[in-house]
Amino acid sequence: MQIEIELAGPDDMSHWISLADDLLPLFGPMPGFDGVLTRKIAQSQAYCARASGQGLPFLGGVLIGGTGQEHWIRWLAVCSAHRRLGIGRLLTEAVISAIPARSFLNVDTFAKGNPGAVEASHLYESCGFVPTGVVDVDGQFRQRYRRRPASPD
Repeated sequence: MQIEIELAGPDDMSHWISLADDLLPLFGPMPGFDGVLTRKIAQSQAYCARASGQGLPFLGGVLIGGTGQEHWIRWLAVCSAHRRLGIGRLLTEAVISAIPARSFLNVDTFAKGNPGAVEASHLYESCGFVPTGVVDVDGQFRQRYRRRPASPD
């Protein structure tokens, strides 16, 4: 399967909302997600993974944020039927390429003991992130990862 990563557009909204609904067991309710998604699409900070020529236009997506030398992966998910195919890695690599080379890239993800923690740890560590500690994000414990700038100057 040929996978392409590209900026999301307004026509992708229903696919993102379906993906968010599919992930309720992992992420829990995400109030205001549609508003955040609309803003991230308008800011060119939402990327989609698509299968070209497969009749499966949407496989997953990532929302990013940040400015200057601090950037964040705010949300990354892959449709359940397409996990373990390297799509999360492709999305992460697209983000790494999209941010300025002198920027740190951070992500808060599942902490040890939570469903998805092992997979998230493997993904981010294989992309050069290092764990920096467990943080409380809105009452949920998350593992924070940080990737050093690709270019130190």
